[in-house]
Amino acid sequence: MSLDMMPPRKRVLADHKRVRSKLVTPFNEMFGPLGEVSWVNTMIPELLWIALLQEVFGPHKCVELLTAFTRDLRSTSPERADVVWAGAGQFSTIPPEELCDLITRKAEEYGNDIKTALRPLAAHYPSHPLNNIYSPEEAKPEARDIKYLTDVLAGMHDRASWEATMTQAHALWLAFDAKRLMVSPELSLAQFPKIDQYPNTEISRRIAASIRATMNQCFGRDGLMASQTSWPVEFWNCGMTLSPCEVADDIG
Repeated sequence: MSLDMMPPRKRVLADHKRVRSKLVTPFNEMFGPLGEVSWVNTMIPELLWIALLQEVFGPHKCVELLTAFTRDLRSTSPERADVVWAGAGQFSTIPPEELCDLITRKAEEYGNDIKTALRPLAAHYPSHPLNNIYSPEEAKPEARDIKYLTDVLAGMHDRASWEATMTQAHALWLAFDAKRLMVSPELSLAQFPKIDQYPNTEISRRIAASIRATMNQCFGRDGLMASQTSWPVEFWNCGMTLSPCEVADDIG
């Protein structure tokens, strides 16, 4: 190939964006600045509602319910069209009566199933951002609730467990579905559907590692799933009154 036929070489750092005196990578421009995010302290409380849906209905129906619910939310107003409705704190931006009305209107499609799965959470954590979908009579505590919630949390504590991995995969799917996340075809994450083979294949384990890394960015400051609510703190404070325990921090 002659020199005049060779494609022009791309300058080093050409895809970076200059912000004042700094060069910002395309990854950080999309997700926000890097920061430490605690899996236990922050992400588990935000994603627990998804974990409960998965626990009750299994991963495949969980995805169907999440997709239908969040697509309806995104369609309610232009301001919500590109919101990734994964972290529980995001739901605090929706007027209570509007959220309750949506769940009621879509009772057969997904509303009743969501209410069934989240009832133990609503019964014992009154400040959960999704509790507005219940009437006081519907969110009554039952004897088995605490052990049930404790068991689900125990399965989530190891971030690489099947339960935690699939919960994170469901959350990340919502970013894909909202068209807020796209990946290059050569990356492991581009084979995202193969996560359903986790942990039995090498590709699924690589995808899981990519999911964890991407979720760190999504929950970082100004990330796709970050919220400014106090729900994670309220969750653990309330949990200590229900079932005192020691929780080890685990920076994502």
